[in-house]
Amino acid sequence: MKKRVLSYPHTPVAKHNNPKKAPPGIRSRAAIPILTLASLAALLFSCTTAVYAEIDKDTTDFETVVDATRTSNQDYQELRKKLFDRYSTIIVKMEQAESGYTSIFSGTSDQGLSLDEGSMPEGFSPWWQSRVNNQLNTSVPNIAADVTTLFTKALQYSSQIKVFSDLPLIRETTIQEAEGPYDFRLFAEGRLTDLDEPVGDDLKTGGPMRYEEHSKNLAYGLRKKFLAGTEVELKQNIGDMDTNSTFFNPEDQARSGTYLTIKQPLLKRFGIAYNRSPIDLATIDHSIAGEELRRNVESHLLEVTRAYWGLYMERSLLLQKEQLAQKSLKIYQQMQQRTDMDVDRSLLARAKSQVSAHKLAAMQAEYAMLNAQSRIRALVNDPAMLSASGMEMVTRQLPSHKLFDVSFDKALQTTLKNRPEVAQAIKHIQSAYLRLQRSENELMPDLDLFFQTYVKGLEGDYEYGTAYSNQFDEGGPSYVAGLRFEFPLGNNGAEARNLRKKLEIRQLLHQLDTTVENVLLETQVSYRELVKNYRSMVQSYQIMRSDDEEVKALLARIDYLLTKNDPYGDVLYRLLDANERLTDSEELFAKSELTYNYSQYNLYRAMGILVSTSDINFEEQTKDTADGLPVMHVRKNADPHS
Repeated sequence: MKKRVLSYPHTPVAKHNNPKKAPPGIRSRAAIPILTLASLAALLFSCTTAVYAEIDKDTTDFETVVDATRTSNQDYQELRKKLFDRYSTIIVKMEQAESGYTSIFSGTSDQGLSLDEGSMPEGFSPWWQSRVNNQLNTSVPNIAADVTTLFTKALQYSSQIKVFSDLPLIRETTIQEAEGPYDFRLFAEGRLTDLDEPVGDDLKTGGPMRYEEHSKNLAYGLRKKFLAGTEVELKQNIGDMDTNSTFFNPEDQARSGTYLTIKQPLLKRFGIAYNRSPIDLATIDHSIAGEELRRNVESHLLEVTRAYWGLYMERSLLLQKEQLAQKSLKIYQQMQQRTDMDVDRSLLARAKSQVSAHKLAAMQAEYAMLNAQSRIRALVNDPAMLSASGMEMVTRQLPSHKLFDVSFDKALQTTLKNRPEVAQAIKHIQSAYLRLQRSENELMPDLDLFFQTYVKGLEGDYEYGTAYSNQFDEGGPSYVAGLRFEFPLGNNGAEARNLRKKLEIRQLLHQLDTTVENVLLETQVSYRELVKNYRSMVQSYQIMRSDDEEVKALLARIDYLLTKNDPYGDVLYRLLDANERLTDSEELFAKSELTYNYSQYNLYRAMGILVSTSDINFEEQTKDTADGLPVMHVRKNADPHS
């Protein structure tokens, strides 16, 4: 089985220097006096000098991108280095602005409110964590899941990943297609002629009033086009001919001829760089498809991550609301026992309503958990996740409570280096430069050299073998050579195409600027979201701890009143409300765990390293596949420590 690991190499392309640009002039389409033409040319030059000076200022970006592409010799890494110089100042200023910003809640401002950043206590584990990673419903089979396992299964089974992985294979076929015109071409042509025509003079037949001719001919050979633009044809003719003309000698002729024909462009379409450019364009397009695959895989895996932490949160909420319903029911039963002592019937009715609401919330939480499982199954498409009796997906990976350690400057630098969108934009510039080179070549006139040499043989009595040998044994070769020149007056088509390619490459530089700004913005927002979500998790932990202390204080109050044999019915109702507030704060903390852990993966995706940090590679298998078609395997490398 032949395998090939794709790195999407950046194939160097032959360098083709730009011809020196000249200001466009007005080309006359009719003959005019030389003096008038000279006067118009002088007037035109004097009027356009200032205009072109202004255009030069406006086309600085064009000159920048063309110079960078030309001097990098179409090497991707070198071109990226040259183009990235224009973004170094942006990154420095963004880093300075981020580190130099002072929050209005930092305590140094005059807003009057200070928020302590704080941190999560070492080793903290909420009460539901010991249960959330175990089976909750023992009546159905279960399957364990974590982010790494889901990544592996998604890469193996996901139909969406398979859709993405076919794109580079489809684009790769264009490389072979672009090489097609340079294949050796076999050709053959047969012709049978049977003429019976009246004649108007005796010189054609020597007497008979009708001309009769019977002939057969077979032509076959090879054609080949080379990268320099040269077209070569080697052809062999063999056939026979007989007529009723008295001048036809010898009779029953066997004819043979060998031809070598060469056609070489000297200006337009000349050169390896021009003729190889379709292959180079297809290679770059294939590389762009590889970046598109990486981008799509990262987006899909990020959705898998979101779905996993969503399931973890729903399981946590189910446990929280189930416990709240149980506690509420127990408190309600205690209040029922004290109805005639110190619990008002209106409070009892209200408590009953709360118990029903908590049971409803617990039931809804179970369905939310099932929906979260279905979401994962739809993203992963693992057949093992389907069962006739239902399936419970147990979340084995616990959320992290540690602060993610990455500097903002490093995040920006990593983004610029690794985002597939940036790589795609640069490669589009490479493609545009190749098209610009082609358009500059097509500005030149057609000037083609034509050369042909051939030998012929002839023999009577249909002696084909003798006729073939005679072409080399008798006489010498014949030669034909010539030049063909063509140039359209005005050259409007080529001029328009060249101008369009210049505008397109300038547009693509601006597109690169936009792409860089957008990906840096994504990283900046993702970085801030990570910091914000960590602080939110810390704050929600403190809220949850305060609510828990309130519940403990009320329980202690009830115990104290019991020892004193004092009424405590109103304290029971307060405990009911306190438990509800505690569950709300636990839900807030569970959601903050989800958003914080998801934001770590989102930052990886924004930096363009979710695939690399997950140790995922792309491997093309071209042979020994089930249907004979190439397959792009997107796989997670096995953990050597597992």
